[in-house]
Amino acid sequence: MLELKDNAMQRILPSSISGDATVKDIVQAISGRLAQLGEQAELVLILPRLKKLPEEIVDELAWQYHVDFYDVTAGLTKKRELVRKAIARHRYKGTPAAVEEVCSAAFDSAEVLEWYDYGGEPYHFRVRMVQESIPDEAVMAEMVKAVNSAKNVRSWLDGLTFYYQPKGTVYVAGAVCQHKKIFFQI
Repeated sequence: MLELKDNAMQRILPSSISGDATVKDIVQAISGRLAQLGEQAELVLILPRLKKLPEEIVDELAWQYHVDFYDVTAGLTKKRELVRKAIARHRYKGTPAAVEEVCSAAFDSAEVLEWYDYGGEPYHFRVRMVQESIPDEAVMAEMVKAVNSAKNVRSWLDGLTFYYQPKGTVYVAGAVCQHKKIFFQI
């Protein structure tokens, strides 16, 4: 493919006019300006050049694309990744998958349970997370804030449930007991 910056005009001239001095002068005059336009056209394509953009521009793009939970103190690689995924995330924002993704960023995994899965009221849901330990109140407050930003407006969060299944076998007085599933409701 010929590009404007490669002086393509001289190569695509038909042989019938390529020897004319006036045509050669016109092509030479136009080629310089076309090369400048080609360089400036690349500036319009921002997202494909995201890896080359300075941090200040990435911060502005995060504001423009409404990146949720954008941390200005994060590393440049993390910022670029958040901006790159912003448009795709807005396409499925408000779905259970978006809520699960937000929760899975902080915990090992998360599952959205709709109201009919646990006998709740319509338009209500719970989030069940698999975690080794229950986090402190500050982490829980941030998690609720994150869930509320990712859910749809009509749905209501009933609570965060932590699911923990111990691994192993407990020996009690010569008998073997298997651990059962343990649920914590917060």
